Amino acid sequence: LVLRVNEAARALVGDPRFPIKLGFALPLNHPNVGGLPQPQENSLLAGVEDTIVEAVLGAASGLHAMTLTTGEMKEFVFYIAPGADIRALHMSLRNSVRSHDVQCMALQEPDWDSFREFVP
Repeated sequence: LVLRVNEAARALVGDPRFPIKLGFALPLNHPNVGGLPQPQENSLLAGVEDTIVEAVLGAASGLHAMTLTTGEMKEFVFYIAPGADIRALHMSLRNSVRSHDVQCMALQEPDWDSFREFVP
């Protein structure tokens, strides 16, 4: 597992303005179980990440808190304010990202438990 953390998020942990954890997971097309993505696919995912971050921050108030990378998937985790149309955002990303399956989950996580689990 490779974890990339937005250091600015540390100062906002548990901020009541951003109680929703929003995650977009992309299973790798060429998984490398026990390893990391192949360089070519990882490079492609860097552009996908830019697309996802831009879309999320354009549709919701919040921040990109961390990115998790394994040899099987890449996940982008955000903490956002209530009110965003998450279903529409997910459908838009599924339509614009053709290279990978874009999976989405959102849940109430006001204490940012997932972030705290990875970033003590």
